Amino acid sequence: MSSPDDPNVTPLRPPPTGPAPSSGLGRGTLVAVAAGLVVGLVIVFFGVRQDRFAGLSGAEIAIRINSIGPRMGRDVFVPTFGWTLQVELPEGLPKAVRDSLLIEIREERTGAIVEITDRFAFDGDVGSLVVPKELGLIVGLFSVHAALVDEGGRKLDAFRRQRVRTWLGGPPIGDRQIIHFDFSVDRDGDGRPDIESDLEALGLVAPESPALAGAVARAVADHALARVHRAYDRTDDPNHTRAARDVAFVRFQLDAEDSPFVTRICVGGRNAAHPESVGYVRYDPENSLRGNEECQGTAEDGGDAGIFPGALATYRDDPLYLRALGPFLASEGGAPVGTKDGDADLLEAAAESERGRALGLAIEVLGDALGTIMAHESAHALGLVAPGKPGLGLFAGDASTDDGYAHNQDVDGGTPSTPWLMNPGRTVRFADLAGRGEAGELRFRPLNWAYLKDRLILRAR
Repeated sequence: MSSPDDPNVTPLRPPPTGPAPSSGLGRGTLVAVAAGLVVGLVIVFFGVRQDRFAGLSGAEIAIRINSIGPRMGRDVFVPTFGWTLQVELPEGLPKAVRDSLLIEIREERTGAIVEITDRFAFDGDVGSLVVPKELGLIVGLFSVHAALVDEGGRKLDAFRRQRVRTWLGGPPIGDRQIIHFDFSVDRDGDGRPDIESDLEALGLVAPESPALAGAVARAVADHALARVHRAYDRTDDPNHTRAARDVAFVRFQLDAEDSPFVTRICVGGRNAAHPESVGYVRYDPENSLRGNEECQGTAEDGGDAGIFPGALATYRDDPLYLRALGPFLASEGGAPVGTKDGDADLLEAAAESERGRALGLAIEVLGDALGTIMAHESAHALGLVAPGKPGLGLFAGDASTDDGYAHNQDVDGGTPSTPWLMNPGRTVRFADLAGRGEAGELRFRPLNWAYLKDRLILRAR
């Protein structure tokens, strides 16, 4: 701010009290000033009108790769085909304006331009194209141009530049891979699956009812596997590809299969090195091991790998945990399954009694929480999440510090505020694991999906 003594500033003074002095401005001059003011307002008015497109203020076209935001997208490389290109139009455009849409792709090295408008499938205002091999993209830089023209002839443009690289030895996920969740593991050697002991600790099976243990364990396993399928299913595709089958396809199953492409993940027991761990599967860089054994380990490499349902008791103070399991926990005044008359038929007639409905809720909540952990850990076995930024990683920790737990970071190096499926486990609440938090069932973020399903992220070797 200027001071009152500033010679370049005229100080404010009270208006004179006498007759107004004669002005040097004549009537013609005043008319000219008024006319200039009107012209200026007209110019400003039409200048503002120019900011409107098709009657919309601030209209923009967004061009995305696999739903990844522009800032993160700058670090992404794509292969020559198989990834998703998206164009999002402003909401509420008249049909005539939408029909003017032009989308072109240009190879910067050759200057070749191909119109690809008709290849897009629109779901509302978002158009998606799974880039086909026959489009013939070559390694190097390319750009995408999208344009609209409104009724007044005004043009709305958007541009996006992206770099193409080869797969450098093939895509990361093979379509013959199998993840086998083994619920039959017996780590403690007592002659029965560890999952049954875990269910006893959670009140869902009484020690004196071993015949019921297998049935409850299978119900929990089936529910958990269904949750895994939902996590990886195409209906959760943030890229709107509508593909009947994804480019990368992995089978998840409870039964063993004789194949060199099976990764076995055991469910049950404890990780002796980290007893509080609910899940630990070794990260497989670049998914280099298409088949692997994830049931053993040493203290040096993190202890026994696998999924550990009994460790969910660490959430024993969580309101949802108590609501779902409290009726069967002796510590909460409940009665374990198998200790009351009629419990032997509780699964078959679950909806016919209050206790049966309580068991159904417990299986559902436990199965969903367990399935979320299974989906998270199986993704580690498939190569998520590599430390570093693309093309060295997937925004996961700092490769120089080897911080294996700082995975699934955002571009600023922090944990994303959204509770994504691959966020570090210690940041996730029990309600989130069970799909009953504010975010609903945890999902793969677009960057994760791009790697797992569309083979988009490439890391330097």
